[in-house]
Amino acid sequence: RNAPTYFGTLAYEVVSDVDNGKINATIEVPSRKPPREIVLRLRHPKAAPIKSVTVNGKEWKEFDAAREAVRLSGLAGTVAVTASY
Repeated sequence: RNAPTYFGTLAYEVVSDVDNGKINATIEVPSRKPPREIVLRLRHPKAAPIKSVTVNGKEWKEFDAAREAVRLSGLAGTVAVTASY
């Protein structure tokens, strides 16, 4: 929480629910100077590939399963990300 960055204050939380095939993340996107893109890397403890992603409850196609990365752009405020494995 309250991590200072070039873009403004950032906060995030990552919660593992791998027993149910998911990892959830909540990000508070900085508002002072919003970044064009945030790359969120979610590593599964058994190196399982990401099968699907939702952002704020909607299907999200901007992810790279091989790199375990979700690309977030055009978002503001609190963003909820769920990666399914």
